[in-house]
Amino acid sequence: MGSVGSQRLQELSAAGTPHRSVVMSFSFDSGQLEEAVAGAAQTPGGRARDIPIFTDSEEPVPDDRYHAIYFAMLLAGVGFLLPYNSFITDVDYLHHKYPGTSIVFDMSLTYILVALVAVLLNNALVERLSLHTRITAGYLLALGPLLFISVCDVWLQLFSRDQAYAINLAAVGTVAFGCTVQQSSFYGYTGMLPKRYTQGVMTGESEYLQPPEPGAGTFFLGLRRVIWADMLSIAVTYFITLCLFPGLESEIRHCILGEWLPILIMAVFNLSDFVGKILAALPMDWRGTHLLACSCLRVVFIPLFILCVYPSGTPALRHPAWPCVLSLLMGISNGYFGSVPMILAAGKVSPRQRELAGNTMTVSYMTGLTLGSAVAYCTYSLTRGAPSSCLHTSTTNASAPAGP
Repeated sequence: MGSVGSQRLQELSAAGTPHRSVVMSFSFDSGQLEEAVAGAAQTPGGRARDIPIFTDSEEPVPDDRYHAIYFAMLLAGVGFLLPYNSFITDVDYLHHKYPGTSIVFDMSLTYILVALVAVLLNNALVERLSLHTRITAGYLLALGPLLFISVCDVWLQLFSRDQAYAINLAAVGTVAFGCTVQQSSFYGYTGMLPKRYTQGVMTGESEYLQPPEPGAGTFFLGLRRVIWADMLSIAVTYFITLCLFPGLESEIRHCILGEWLPILIMAVFNLSDFVGKILAALPMDWRGTHLLACSCLRVVFIPLFILCVYPSGTPALRHPAWPCVLSLLMGISNGYFGSVPMILAAGKVSPRQRELAGNTMTVSYMTGLTLGSAVAYCTYSLTRGAPSSCLHTSTTNASAPAGP
């Protein structure tokens, strides 16, 4: 889906240039589309000839005086992960119904793998199916399984334990496909509008996807040299997050709060992640290497969260304030460093190459998610078969000799 602004630039450059021999230069160091007339750079009189320089500023601006369209895009972005969060945030129900299983880890990995397939398939179908068709189908696939599980499994309980386990994973996979299709379609739509509407959708979920232009492979090597730091930044950010959320966080327990602690931790993460994505809209001049370094520093969350569940039964950071504070910081940093690379990458290339840049960043994003979900199973081994710290404490107290 091409940019309307870039199409207008091409029309203006063809019609408004007095010479037919035109050299189009796409600078990787800026977001400008430069048009230089071939030949002498100066007029015979020695004065510099006026060389028009166009930017991608000519975009259709909707009549949005009350910001209704912006907030509609924001709510659409927030709602992309709503069906999936409806599954994984109900950890007390999942642990009660499937005790001793890795149900949360399985749901997370299933969602990511299916979403990766949906990203690739959406690229193939973007020119064959209309925007309205893809968004409508995405909503049906995202909300249908959620309604089916709520009625047939939770309410009527029509399935056995093993059947329900498999059906829930299939439902999560279907939800992942639907959410990813509608998500990428919304970003294709907002790509035709000013950037603030893309930022509105990004506030809810920062995945950015647009199909590459024909001949985009010609520019790929140069593009990679420009946005390599942004590609690694977003991959590292989501890799670290998926190593811990939602898998390991769902296994943190407390004697008093019980199953409410992982629910509280996930709620803190989701709210702080939302705040981080809003903060990403603030203007700040980031160098690519500095952004990558800050994303890598988030690796400190991995050992800290491990100390919240290890040693088994008596974790080093057993107070419930520890995982809550860590989840708050991880959520803000995930929202911020997961959105800023997407925004910066588009501004480092010419308007004609932003579609390819968006698709390249999406591949990095999905790579980080997939690898993080796979590594999360290693952290699950730290909690498997761990005795309850509450049981350990009560046993110790019972075995202690009574006082005089």
